Amino acid sequence: MRWVMKDADETRSQALAEELGVPVAVGRLLVQRNKVTVEEAQRFLYPDKHAFYDPFIMKDMGKAVERIRRAIKEREHIMVYGDYDADGATATSMLYLALKELGAHVEYYIPDRFAEGYGLNEAAIRMAKDQGFSLVITVDNGISANDEVRIASEIGLDLIITDHHTPPEQLPEAYAILNPKQPGCPYPDKMLAGVGVVFKLVHALFDRVPEEYFELAAIGTVADLAPLDDENRLLTVFGLEQLNQHPRAGIQALIDVSGLAGRKLTAGHIGFSLGPRINAAGRLDSATNAVELLITEDPLRAKELALFLEEQNRERREIGDVIFEEAVQEVEAHPEWLEARILVLASGHWNAGVIGIVASRLVERYYRPVLMISVTDGMGKGSARSIQGFHLYEALHACEDLLEHYGGHKMAAGFSVREEKIPLLRNRLQALAQEWLTEEDLIPQLSIDAQINLPDIDISLVEQIAALGPFGFGNPSPRFLMQALDLRGYRAVGKEQEHLQMTLGQGVAQIGCVAFQRGTEVEQVKECSQLDVVGELAINEWNGQKRLQLIVHDWRPSSVQVFDLRDRKDRVQWVEQMQRKRPLLLACFSEAAYHEAKRTFCLYPWEEQVPSLIVRVNENGTIEGAPEGHPADVVVYDLPYSLEQFQAFVSHLHNGVRLYMLQGEKEYQQALREANDWIPDRDAFAHVFRTLKRLEKATKEELLSAIHRTYAEHLEWMMQVFIELGFAYNHKNTYYVVKDAEKRSLTEAKSYRERLIRTERRKRVIEVIGHASREEMLAWLQEFCLRYREDFVS
Repeated sequence: MRWVMKDADETRSQALAEELGVPVAVGRLLVQRNKVTVEEAQRFLYPDKHAFYDPFIMKDMGKAVERIRRAIKEREHIMVYGDYDADGATATSMLYLALKELGAHVEYYIPDRFAEGYGLNEAAIRMAKDQGFSLVITVDNGISANDEVRIASEIGLDLIITDHHTPPEQLPEAYAILNPKQPGCPYPDKMLAGVGVVFKLVHALFDRVPEEYFELAAIGTVADLAPLDDENRLLTVFGLEQLNQHPRAGIQALIDVSGLAGRKLTAGHIGFSLGPRINAAGRLDSATNAVELLITEDPLRAKELALFLEEQNRERREIGDVIFEEAVQEVEAHPEWLEARILVLASGHWNAGVIGIVASRLVERYYRPVLMISVTDGMGKGSARSIQGFHLYEALHACEDLLEHYGGHKMAAGFSVREEKIPLLRNRLQALAQEWLTEEDLIPQLSIDAQINLPDIDISLVEQIAALGPFGFGNPSPRFLMQALDLRGYRAVGKEQEHLQMTLGQGVAQIGCVAFQRGTEVEQVKECSQLDVVGELAINEWNGQKRLQLIVHDWRPSSVQVFDLRDRKDRVQWVEQMQRKRPLLLACFSEAAYHEAKRTFCLYPWEEQVPSLIVRVNENGTIEGAPEGHPADVVVYDLPYSLEQFQAFVSHLHNGVRLYMLQGEKEYQQALREANDWIPDRDAFAHVFRTLKRLEKATKEELLSAIHRTYAEHLEWMMQVFIELGFAYNHKNTYYVVKDAEKRSLTEAKSYRERLIRTERRKRVIEVIGHASREEMLAWLQEFCLRYREDFVS
């Protein structure tokens, strides 16, 4: 996946967090949700039932309420004309119940998906007139029904449209239109679902917030993927409260058959359990069963209907699985369709009620816009799902001359097309996809809200993040990036070992992780020592204890994989075994270690292009003798001279390298001896200077002879220190003493200070790499390796 970090104004995030008294991470999340003032943030964090907008702000609301009240007063027959999805079913149920409560003569009508299709149709309108209805109110449909509204007007039928879909350029001439998206409507929240528009109508009719319908509004809003912000957020928050406290009989029955009884329901349960079961009624049969379930007060009838919907949902899944497999086979048979960046599939035996769900699954598999068409008697009914970068409604609008009907949103749409025009439609959409979508657009994108360090996470922070819920479309659960986490445990779990469970750590902090449906990745994980992960923070409660948990969306090996094998007793055997599995680079920092390794190890040739090699690391961190981009695993055989040299060395390694730290006590002691021997003590300096002073002048050999070669290794350097201090000078390879030189400290000499620094660096290497605990060494390595990693996140 393509990891993309979301932008946020860090200064504003910090200021907002301070003003609200919340962690900076929460302030950042609020700013990303466009809550940049304290008032906006508080309205978001603390939903209030008094925060709903005045419904009469919505264009035509006054006209609609006046007409409905007149119909109730004059005992007119009112038809609520609904839709067969969860949004339409909940909106139909809400308006029907509300009008009943107001004393109206009201019936509801749901068109048959297969016989009538979506929205208003002429036959149903004429039937309504014949049966004595004088007012029809659409819910979740009607905004594009110009011809049908004109017919209704001609036969003397008043029509009020309540809808939330994108209006066409020419609006139907209905008695009233309630749609916040229509031109000239000043209503602040443009993103209400169909059930949300109906909720505002009932709000106006009741002259109060109709709290008794919160749960219906929440189900329709979440199931229709309306963004959970503004009033949609309020409806969902208070709807979930009702669902968890005292749901109506039909919804309780649905909760029971869904296996959710006794659990605290979330927006996710609506989206993945309740919504699909309500939708199933209209996908295979009549959505009237769903409406009856939602309005019944009889527990026995509710249970019967809920079981029926459960069976419909099971059958829907089975049919969907068959269609999905057929669609995949067709795509695999036409690889050129994938090159065209959009999939347009058609069949004469696909169930029109299920193809929308299958289209979503195909988007997940191929990450391309998908249009699926069910063809019957020369007419195709289509459902479309999209990805970021391809606006479905605009695409269908560009093809309207080929379509009979169309409607929808940016990411989902429905349409009808004659069978003979499907090839033309495919070609035109493929041309649009080539124009609108880049190659990068076709890589699934994983949005990341923030980077966070594991030690900074606690229960309190996760609980404050949870206050931003309910999470769903338009308000996704925050995703966090954590880098270079130590892999401390892993296994596949589940009945079929389908999930991946891991324990990851950073220093003393540790967190349990689960990656659903990724159990097959255990073999890849076990090859890693550190991971970068992106996921959602959660709290796992078990037996009254709360533990942090990360729901992993994606993971990658950290840029440098570090394995701690220090003080291993069987170093020679380990190297020989490892290099049989993969090519190795045996990296030596000292000349002595390099020659020792050459004498000790017999490396197998592997392929000529990828041999195992023993290499020497230069002082600047570059590698002698290794070809550019060598993919081998790297074994660090001895200690580097400094941490800076090691940092430079790591920076030259390719991304994803596996780094084995194989030093032992022998190397530590050697390094310590070197560090201690690099700078002779003050007595040594005094002895050399007294000898030169006595001789007054001497060559290097004469000096060595006079001091019995005691400091042969360091003599030239010591003399350089004396020269820098003004105690001596060199002329024609002879050292002369400077008489009556001013007394100065050794540390005033540049050469002395440089070697002192080098010695301290050497001792720091011993401390960090040699004698540190595994956790301390890994923490240090992780910290600086991150600075040299290839940037995975854009």
